[in-house]
Amino acid sequence: MEELTQYIKADFAVLVAVLYCIGRGLKAIQRFPNQFIPLAITFCGIGLACLSVVSRYASYGNWAAALFEGVVQGVLCAGMSVYLNEVIAHCSSNKGNDPPK
Repeated sequence: MEELTQYIKADFAVLVAVLYCIGRGLKAIQRFPNQFIPLAITFCGIGLACLSVVSRYASYGNWAAALFEGVVQGVLCAGMSVYLNEVIAHCSSNKGNDPPK
């Protein structure tokens, strides 16, 4: 887990929790297909990360660098939120049970 978190900048760490909550909200919507939740979270992550980068644009040399960081951090945060969801799901389903064989 430590290896994964070294790629996500501290400024974007809260985005993982936000995307996790968005994913849980989408899962609660019965009409939204579960298979599209990771894709929706990825697009939300890219959008929110780009918005964050644009708000701090003065620290970047050009728009391409800012856009690249927004896309990369958005995808990484989306992946981490899906990973977090899987860890929580597997830990809660195996309470008191032996590890799967």
